[in-house]
Amino acid sequence: MGGRISESTLREIRDRADIVEVVSDTVRLSRSGASFRGLCPFHREKTPSFFVHPTKQIFHCFGCGEGGSVFHFQMKVRSLSFAEAVEDLGDRYGVPIRYERGVAPERPEEDLYRILQAASETYRELLRSSPAGKGARDFLRRRGITPEAEQEYFLGYGGRGKDLLDALERKGIDLSRAEAAGLLLPREGGGHRERFRGRVVFPIADARGRVCGFGARAIDDAVPKYLNSPDSKMYRKSSVLYGLHQALPAIRREQKVLVVEGYTDLIGMWQTGVKNIVATCGTSLTESHARLMKRMTEDVILLFDGDVAGKRSAVRAGGPLYAAGISPRVLFPPKGLDPDDWAKETSPEELSDRIDRAIPLMEYIERAAARKYDLSQISGKLSYLQLMGKYLPWITDPAEERMYVQRVAKAAALPEETVLDRLRGKKTAAAPAAPGMPPRASSSRPEEEMLLGLLSMDPSLVEDIRQDGVESLLEGEATRDVVARLGRLSPSGESPDILSFLNEAEGEEVRRTLSEQMLRADASPGEARRIYPEVVLGLRIRKARNELVRLRDEIHGAQGETAQALFTRMLDVRNELEQLEKQRRTRR
Repeated sequence: MGGRISESTLREIRDRADIVEVVSDTVRLSRSGASFRGLCPFHREKTPSFFVHPTKQIFHCFGCGEGGSVFHFQMKVRSLSFAEAVEDLGDRYGVPIRYERGVAPERPEEDLYRILQAASETYRELLRSSPAGKGARDFLRRRGITPEAEQEYFLGYGGRGKDLLDALERKGIDLSRAEAAGLLLPREGGGHRERFRGRVVFPIADARGRVCGFGARAIDDAVPKYLNSPDSKMYRKSSVLYGLHQALPAIRREQKVLVVEGYTDLIGMWQTGVKNIVATCGTSLTESHARLMKRMTEDVILLFDGDVAGKRSAVRAGGPLYAAGISPRVLFPPKGLDPDDWAKETSPEELSDRIDRAIPLMEYIERAAARKYDLSQISGKLSYLQLMGKYLPWITDPAEERMYVQRVAKAAALPEETVLDRLRGKKTAAAPAAPGMPPRASSSRPEEEMLLGLLSMDPSLVEDIRQDGVESLLEGEATRDVVARLGRLSPSGESPDILSFLNEAEGEEVRRTLSEQMLRADASPGEARRIYPEVVLGLRIRKARNELVRLRDEIHGAQGETAQALFTRMLDVRNELEQLEKQRRTRR
């Protein structure tokens, strides 16, 4: 990388990007005063509470609290990192990405993406219309895969001869770069051979919809049965989820995601009407996969094979998911079936009902452990406790942990303290806890919320806040953080850029609080400066009132000189409060 993306690049993208246009790709918006309004893409709702302000270039949902800049919207709706969102919008609006260390770094992978896309189109054409693709088409029909699914997932065929090589050469593509993209293998005597020759090909796209690699399945007795692209800068099977690009809208809408282990399992479920589904790419579920899903939803349902191996895989997947702050659910097809076969035998209605009734993975683990051991015997209780002591430390939510401690204690007829002792002994080896969802910005501090709104209209007020000592009057963590960080953005006395701050804001509570107040605020900079003294006065009155309450509590238990000192201080604060309230009445 070339360092941090330059502020000038971020400003240029913000100036060129139309947040209403970007959001409209996902949300149907209608005009509502100075803003646009629609149904939030991040939670279910019937009445629109999601607003986009074209002038301020921000969005905010008053239902779930999500909010931010155009970059944050792309990050959230497409599951991108901040840098990926900037690159995505830069590509869209023709802004080259510049970095603080100087020129933009070379991005040699860009031509590889183009080569992979060209290969995907070639594979697709070979499957769809070439005589050589008939065997692959027949294979897909025998597996119950429809032409509609082929089109949705852009399935292809690797050809029999030199179909891909010839197509790449016709397009003038350097074959050494095609080798770097994982499409070709070198021959010992010189030249190349095709990696996916004679196989059905499943293009794998990243969250931005770019083909980054391929999975391929043999249609005859060739070994290995499955092949994947080698790991590269574009494709890492430990962090890519098959079908994610197609599933994103449904995941946002349903606020849950199903995970299967195979391409055909995914397609079979998709054909039954399950759209919010992804698959791992020939590997176990990893922490990278878990973090990627956490950006989209916290309701993850593992739908693995119903045999012993599938159930073991589901349990292994629990570790990375819990480490990412997700308490997964699990669902297994009956009779040891795989999800693809189960989808063929089950009606969409029954499948939907079973998905809704998926049970927590930890509950499945506990039930299986209780069945495995004879809990009427001491040896069985110890084995059961030892096994649950391996999995309970995964839990990071205190309430959930308590419920399972009670459940295990009851099943083994043991005191809860015994289970807790075992748990405390294991906690040090458990995966680090992921931070929980932050609380919403408090509405019990109206003056602080108004102060944030004024700062969004006139960020130069941060200098007045410092000079007036207002920081000592603030109670809300989000407000204090905004003021402190804005102050650091303007060390030379220049007015800070509020949108730059919004881009850099650490923590969702800060971003959500600020985006809400930015959307609510409708004062001009001049009006914001006029209103500012009234807000500061309100903060001083609040502090005096809180101080009076504290002093009254303390004076009840005090005696002698301490009581006299507290009483004198209480009189001073009361006089100060009266003067402040008199100022407020005079201003009105």
